[in-house]
Amino acid sequence: EKLIWQLRGTICNQKDCPFCARRLNAEIRLKEIFDFDSFRVYEGEPLQEEAVKSAIAGESLLAVFPTGGGKSLTFQLPALIAGESVRGLPVVISPLQSLMKDQVDHLEERGIPDAVTINGLLDPLERKEAIDRVANGRASILYISPEALRSATVENLLASRNVVRFVIDEAHCFSSWGQDFRVDYLYIGDFIRKLQERKCSGQTIPVSCFTATAKQQVIRDIQTYFRQKLNLELKLFTTKASRRNLQYIVLFMQNDEEKYNEIRNLLQARNCPTIIYVSRVRKTRQLADRLARDGFAAEPYNGRMDSREKIRIQNAFLTDEVQVIVATSAFGMGVDKPNVGLVIHHDISDSLESYTQEAGRAGRDESLQAECYVLFNEEDLDKHFVLLNQTRLSMNEIQQVWHAIKEQTGRQGRVSCSLLEISRQAGWDDTVTEMETRITTAIAALENAGYIERGRNVPHIYANSIQVPNMTAAVKRLEKCERMTESQKTTAKRILSYLISRKNTCRGSSETAESRVDYLADRLGLSRKEVVDSILLMREEGLLADEQDL
Repeated sequence: EKLIWQLRGTICNQKDCPFCARRLNAEIRLKEIFDFDSFRVYEGEPLQEEAVKSAIAGESLLAVFPTGGGKSLTFQLPALIAGESVRGLPVVISPLQSLMKDQVDHLEERGIPDAVTINGLLDPLERKEAIDRVANGRASILYISPEALRSATVENLLASRNVVRFVIDEAHCFSSWGQDFRVDYLYIGDFIRKLQERKCSGQTIPVSCFTATAKQQVIRDIQTYFRQKLNLELKLFTTKASRRNLQYIVLFMQNDEEKYNEIRNLLQARNCPTIIYVSRVRKTRQLADRLARDGFAAEPYNGRMDSREKIRIQNAFLTDEVQVIVATSAFGMGVDKPNVGLVIHHDISDSLESYTQEAGRAGRDESLQAECYVLFNEEDLDKHFVLLNQTRLSMNEIQQVWHAIKEQTGRQGRVSCSLLEISRQAGWDDTVTEMETRITTAIAALENAGYIERGRNVPHIYANSIQVPNMTAAVKRLEKCERMTESQKTTAKRILSYLISRKNTCRGSSETAESRVDYLADRLGLSRKEVVDSILLMREEGLLADEQDL
């Protein structure tokens, strides 16, 4: 790999080298791959071209470009060049599944089938095909989430390929204010270091970080993280280019009814693709339903929706079948829709950085004049203080999690346990909103302080599909089963009844039916072994299987 990089990945000093002059030439490859005549210029500065050339030269970098300012092309072009010249695999770490899908789809539309994503939206066959394409070299770009780095499958897959660069999108998540958003961003540096040690090549894998957040503290946090973790100095490309085609307007509203009437007026007046941001998951559906009843083509979008529903709604918005999306901040990151003319904040964002990102999804087509409205009520601030208090951790709570982990490990140095088990051991109420996020954040704090080291995830899928239409059919099947004892049949009925009930309750809503083994055991007062044994017996009897409806 090192020799191939020196021969085909490094620009040589010979002026008449035909290989470098064409294959590693940023301007020529921009036209060949993307059919663009020139790079984007920010207020007279050729920062996009400079960042691309820096990546082609193998340097590590941090680019701060505005939302809609060409971040994707800046890492995709060097990635595709590396894939062709040295059969390298750049790994793009991105926080949202919708963002990954959108970028892979756009590359395919341009006739570039080299990008692959591995994420939770894929069924087992799609996942296997994606892994095979990466393993056999047919993929030149891999998109994954930061959580995927905890997977042994992903680690072994990357160890088998010539990984030439890690690209971290939305890199502001490294910053102190962003840790609660995705704590697994903090594991990226450790993963890269372990991968380098495992490959024993002596080569340092370069890193490219991209964000639209230009706050100086955020930039320092990102640079410090990679300096401490990997001894990398990130070359900074930052622009102060403003979005001149966006108009920002704040309207003071007395209550939600006044806000709704104003939203209707704005939608009727502009009649253009619109994103309405709200702070609560429940509000996405309530507001979208009300707008739909009033004749607007509106759909809700939030992080708790079924994966297939998310894809359907996102595609409908991109193709203009749906004109209005009512969403939490889960929607829009990386979604490249140039003609969004209106962004309305029903509730204020939780930070200035978040607002900049969300409002910036309007007017990606610079020739389009777009409007960004905030419908402000002072009570909205109270909602954010409540949300902040739900996720804020005290030193005492971190100590409770620390003692819980020590109790779980006992005399062992290593343990595999679920967030629910740690929560129970710590004496926490698992019904508290964001319990899992709080436990994960506490674990990240303990790991950062050197108390523990979190290893790879070890999930076990026992079954993910119910093969009976209802409980009546299930009871009939179980009564005829000769291999189960009466006690086992009773346990199986309880588990199936719970699964079918939860599935029916959550159908058509934004919730996901709970089917995790430790939660089933906890809810039904059974041991985890009893639940697993019962599930395996029901698999053998054909009551459960693997067809992904759970």
